[in-house]
Amino acid sequence: MGSKGLYGILAMAELVEGYRAQHPIQVKDIAHRQKIPEEYLSQIMVLLKRANLVHGTRGPGGGYRLARAPETITVGEVMRCLEGHPLALGIKNPKHPSTLSPVLRRLTATWEKAMEAAGKILDETSLADLCKPQDGTQMYYI
Repeated sequence: MGSKGLYGILAMAELVEGYRAQHPIQVKDIAHRQKIPEEYLSQIMVLLKRANLVHGTRGPGGGYRLARAPETITVGEVMRCLEGHPLALGIKNPKHPSTLSPVLRRLTATWEKAMEAAGKILDETSLADLCKPQDGTQMYYI
């Protein structure tokens, strides 16, 4: 996962809280809380907006909010939007696969299987799943 994907997921997690409170969150606030460079985060938010994962509002009281409920947005969607694929290995497939060494052919095939399995897990994991309260946390009432 590249920094774009990581920062995008962290920003989307912040927006889950805004979704629950029904108010938009400004990029500068997300950037400050998550320690993400603000200009870089602005670029990421534009990509998320183009993918219809977030909506943006300009002006006072503006900011970003999730386009859909956090239960319906998957980590896989966000990662594909920002990274293309979260586990891209970078092996170039030549026009003639037979020119690859047997080891490289097998590695490529194995990696494709791993990407498929990981993609399935990411597509089964929603933003709501990521933002659940910690397991085992105890509530103290006074």
